[in-house]
Amino acid sequence: MNSIKVSVIIPVYNGEAFLQDCLKSLLNQTLIACEFIFVNDGSTDNGLGIIEEYQKKDGRIIIINQINKGISEARNAGIAVAKGEYIGFLDNDDFVKEDMFERLYETAQKNNLDIVVSKTILGRDGKYIIKDPVFDAGVLYGQPFIQAEIIPNLLRTEDLFAVWNKIYKRSFVELNNIHFPKNRVIEEDNMFNIQAFNKAENVLFIDYAGYYYREVATSKSRLTIENDYFSKALEKYYFDYKKEYNLTLTDSKIEELKAVRFIQRVFYLVYKCGVTKISFKAKFKYVKQMVFHAKVYEIAKKYQHEVIADKGIYEKIVLKVIIKKSPMLLFFLMLSIRVGYHPMISETIRKLNKLTKNN
Repeated sequence: MNSIKVSVIIPVYNGEAFLQDCLKSLLNQTLIACEFIFVNDGSTDNGLGIIEEYQKKDGRIIIINQINKGISEARNAGIAVAKGEYIGFLDNDDFVKEDMFERLYETAQKNNLDIVVSKTILGRDGKYIIKDPVFDAGVLYGQPFIQAEIIPNLLRTEDLFAVWNKIYKRSFVELNNIHFPKNRVIEEDNMFNIQAFNKAENVLFIDYAGYYYREVATSKSRLTIENDYFSKALEKYYFDYKKEYNLTLTDSKIEELKAVRFIQRVFYLVYKCGVTKISFKAKFKYVKQMVFHAKVYEIAKKYQHEVIADKGIYEKIVLKVIIKKSPMLLFFLMLSIRVGYHPMISETIRKLNKLTKNN
């Protein structure tokens, strides 16, 4: 029997500031039979030195060094050497509760699961909140439900996109050649999960939250304009999921789900650009090019009812800007985001949006 129960893969790129929190949370795990695979993806800070110091104290730490290839290839490198019954993931600026991997592993082993999904504790506006579960906890879901509900969810929203609040049976991952796509800096998790859930025979959501996701404004993956996330979102919209991952959904359904996801991504990017600390002129120029892009208008016009069905007042305003092609309305929207943003106001808007959705 494999003595290693869970392999935790941690891609590291210039994560020096938060690495010790990450390392301590791993080494304090109540599940002892783990290995912690740190993939140093060409870091230029002292992150590697910090990991090496901890490795001297705990032989469960494995270090892989590679030139900078991005988070996808770093995670793939970790998967390639993993020996655990299950595989989990952790970002180098996040941390977990001491019983995180024990809770997930015991659930997975008891039910012989391909995937276990936990809740997440999100760091937002200076505080942590537990994100509501996407599907009912404690229910064993098989392929019929996965195809009818989970795959559409993955294509339409980002509720399930993360890999770090889940563990995956390693033999299942290897048998189905499930991997992260190369050359992507956003939503690589989502593509991994579409592959995984599409092949999984059984999945369970648990009523437990042990992963602390920390929003780090200086993180390379969160540089919205510098990384041109709109172009990457557009690229993802054009991606042929059905052909690439052999999905069973109809072409028309996949098209609708991708369209809704794409416009909702635009909503998110407008807000992220709005609160970015660069000149108003620069971010207004970027957002204007994005919301008035011909494909954005075409999709928003065609699927406006589906896009806005479960959304709140902010999304309705952005949709109106897109449909009306109004630079003036966009200017005032961006100005209000810049002037009015404050954690307390942000939380109030979320609550208003939630009330709007429920009415």
